[in-house]
Amino acid sequence: MTSRAGSISRRRGRGIPLALRRGTLRRGFTITELMVVMVIMVLLAGLAVPQFVGSMRAERLRTAGRMVVSTAELARSRAVSEARLTRLEFDYENGRLTVYRYLQDAEQEQEPYWEPMTDNLAQARELPGGITIEYVGDDPDMSPAERVEELIFRPDGSSDQAFIVLEGYDEEILVVEVDDIRFMPRVLDVSSRDELNRMAPEELGLNGMGRQ
Repeated sequence: MTSRAGSISRRRGRGIPLALRRGTLRRGFTITELMVVMVIMVLLAGLAVPQFVGSMRAERLRTAGRMVVSTAELARSRAVSEARLTRLEFDYENGRLTVYRYLQDAEQEQEPYWEPMTDNLAQARELPGGITIEYVGDDPDMSPAERVEELIFRPDGSSDQAFIVLEGYDEEILVVEVDDIRFMPRVLDVSSRDELNRMAPEELGLNGMGRQ
């Protein structure tokens, strides 16, 4: 049988928090502990930011490479489908790619001329910020004297042969090769000028051009 004193004790204890009744009151974090956690978070963020920025820059360069490949493919496909010459022009200063078609009056009442393509697929494209067109030409050593500003694509699918070198941050490069053998542009597995210079002629598809 429960004593009267025990019943009173239990009733008095009902309004007291469990932690107080057990004598194990939990305390919050101290200022020092919070500051330590914040310092650790700042240090981790400082380590992650450079890697994040580096990956973003590399992705910009890859995006520019895909843009060059798709524009070259477009110029070639339009040359074949329209049975006329097309031209891919490189604006070094503004990082812009423009595709032109060669128009010639059948009755020869007007001089032939190059017309820029303006439809949605063939509009002029600008490379992502921070990416520049460093070189276009068939010289793997990228001699400035050999640099060209345009590539011609013909109705039979052939084209001028060239390396299109894009440069990003920290002198990292991406090289797109256009040749008249594969009929399709490709991105070379190089990331610096030294790697490009070390590649063998057969790897570059020079076919007697460029290096001797």
